[in-house]
Amino acid sequence: MEKYEEKRKYPRIIVDYPATLLFSGNQEAEVLIHDICPGGIQVRCDMKTAQMLKTEKGKSAHDFGTIFILSQDGEQIKITVRCRLVYMVKIDEAAFAAGMQFTGMDNANRKILKRFIESSMEPL
Repeated sequence: MEKYEEKRKYPRIIVDYPATLLFSGNQEAEVLIHDICPGGIQVRCDMKTAQMLKTEKGKSAHDFGTIFILSQDGEQIKITVRCRLVYMVKIDEAAFAAGMQFTGMDNANRKILKRFIESSMEPL
């Protein structure tokens, strides 16, 4: 995983938030967003979801929906974005880390994400 850390353009905010991945054929999978940055997320998932991600990557429309909640100013904000799988590594016998790049996000969600990241980086 260290080689992926070296390639990162942006600082990552550790969040460990639940998320839902939306695949073709109305399939869904629950994952845990481990970290987030302006360009994407890293999720943790089980083997079944990892296989779904790999299958989805091989399709011509290789991006998929991702839904998660961010807390901002005491408010829970639902974020819906399009992502594509960039990498996947096995972290133990039953768990995988998957790096995903945002491929589609509207301006309102982009502003919310930017504010969330900026406020998370402020010293306490």
